Parts: sequence; C-alpha cells; structure tokens
Amino acid sequence: MRREDLTIREERILSAIIETYVRSARPVSSGAVVRCGSLKLSSATVRNVMRSLEDRGLIEQPHTSAGRIPADHGYRYYVDRLMGPAIVSNSDRAQIRAGISVLGGRDIATIVTEVSRMLSELCKQLAVGLEPAVESGVMERVELVHLEEGRCLVVVGLRSGQTRSALFKCGESVSESDVAAATGLLNDWLDGLSIGEASQLLKRKLKEKDCPFRDLIWSMHGRWDRIFHLHDSERVHYEGARYILRNPEFAGDASLLGEILDSEEALADLVRKPGSREVVVTIGHENHRRKMAGVSLVVGSYRVGETVGRIGVIGPTRMQYRRLVGVVDQFSRLLDDLFSSSHWQEGR
Repeated sequence: MRREDLTIREERILSAIIETYVRSARPVSSGAVVRCGSLKLSSATVRNVMRSLEDRGLIEQPHTSAGRIPADHGYRYYVDRLMGPAIVSNSDRAQIRAGISVLGGRDIATIVTEVSRMLSELCKQLAVGLEPAVESGVMERVELVHLEEGRCLVVVGLRSGQTRSALFKCGESVSESDVAAATGLLNDWLDGLSIGEASQLLKRKLKEKDCPFRDLIWSMHGRWDRIFHLHDSERVHYEGARYILRNPEFAGDASLLGEILDSEEALADLVRKPGSREVVVTIGHENHRRKMAGVSLVVGSYRVGETVGRIGVIGPTRMQYRRLVGVVDQFSRLLDDLFSSSHWQEGR
C-alpha cells in the first residue's frame, strides 16, 4: 500500500481530526474523535488508526501524552481527496455579489483594493490582491507628448484598460512634428504586441543603422523599465493583517507578519501562481519561503483582457479550506464577469 492510500476508516478518522482541530485549535485525542458521533468506533480502534496515520506522516503529536494535530501532508490529503466540493453559503454569496455589483466603472486599483477588504472581512484572514501584471498585457496605443525644455512624456495604453507613463529627455532639437511622426511609427511597430515583445522589437530596431528617430526612441526606451517595472506593474493590495495575530498559533508573535509583509514584491511572489486558472491551495512547507511553513494560501485568478491578476487569503494551516476555496473562487468568477462587462469597459 502506498503512503497516500488510506482505507475508508482511516480517511474518516483523518477528516474528524482535521475538522475538530480547525474548530478548536487544540490537539485532538482519540476520545474526542469517538465523541464526533458518526464513526461508531471504540477508543482503542481509533488509537490504532491514529498511530498508523502518524506513522504515515499525516498527523503528529506535538507533546508527549497529548492528542494529535494534522501535519501538512494530512492537510494536503484532506484538501485533495476528502473535503468535498468547495461551498459558498447563500449569505456569503449574496454579500459578495452585493459588494462586486457597486464596483462597475471604477479603476482596477480601486476595485482590487475594495475586493481585498471585502475578502478579508468575510474570511477573517489576511487578504491579498494583485493587479494584473502589465508585462503580459497587449499594447493598444503609444502616445509621445512634446513638452518644454527638451522633455517628452510617453503614455502606453493596454487593451486591458491599464496605462503607464514616464517622462524622458529628448533634447532641445526635437520638434513637435518629430514627436508626432515617431508616435505614428511606434504604433505601426508595436500595436498588438505584448510588453515583452515590444521591448525586444525596439532593441532590434535601435540596432539598425537606418532606424528613424533613433535618438528619440533610444531615450524613450531607456525609460521602458521604469514604465513597466514589477513594482509598478504588479501592484499589491492587502487588508486584514490584524487577523493573522488573532490565531493562537501566532498570538503575540509579530515576526510572521513582518515576514509576510516584508515587501510588496515578496508578498506578490507568495500569491503569484503562473499559468493557473483554478483556485490553488498551498499548505505549510509547500511554501518556498522557509519562514512561511506555518501558513497556508488559497489563491484564485481573474482576467482583465489578456492580463491575469490574483486574489487570495493567507492564514494558518488550520483554516476552513472548503469554505475559503469556495469564497475565493466566487470572487474570482465575479471579477472575471465584472472586467469583461460592457459597464466596466464603458466606465474606465
């Protein structure tokens, strides 16, 4: 028998241990499992099964003579095989729909900030929202604006509705007609390309001896990283940091909160799940950051045009996975609907 293959009895006892521990935050004894009422097993039988589950690394005993608590491997088995379909209660569903319904026409940053707040309050966890990564966006329009004192402004619009801009020096000799002609050329070159593709094309064009408006485009491209730097393109919004410290696992220890909120880039790295469209659950030691071994993440995605953003919650491994997966999935689906709606497209 493989380590992951459990009997029905073992699965039922593992579920009882996890669900009891999630409610109580206390090690679960064999007597507590028997008192669940649905198993109809003796304490001796439950103890034997618990020893087997411990040997397999699914549960562990934090102290001598104490009950057992779920191990990360046990939570993973539970999430993948035992917890059943994610659920969203009628009250949760109504609250989410009501909150999302008033956000049409607002900008992306405002929407993600408000959704993070709603998600945090609903789940009583730290909620994190990432705006879509601009680097994966498709270019729609480039505008160069001639300013005084040898400066220009470049404004890049994406099909997702996002924009980025930056100032750069273009030299006193550059005229308004030069800027207008360069704008037309750039749009011919870059329309329909991703940000990454556009950057590579500009580099190739600048290497050509007969590149039109070379100095002007070279100066603009020098600000490309500033326009599309990660800190600007994948903005992080979080709400509910106070909820982390309310859990008994972390009570009185603010070091974990500091690790999570160390920087926006570190926080974005935690919840970024490239290529995934489903809600993803990351448990304890599955986090690549060693100090994050005591927390789990439930992260979903949403689309704004061709770009993908993330929304999710961070909390202790002892969390209500079934409900949180359902709630995060509901937010993700409604954000997809919102950003694809004509109401939002017209209001942006």
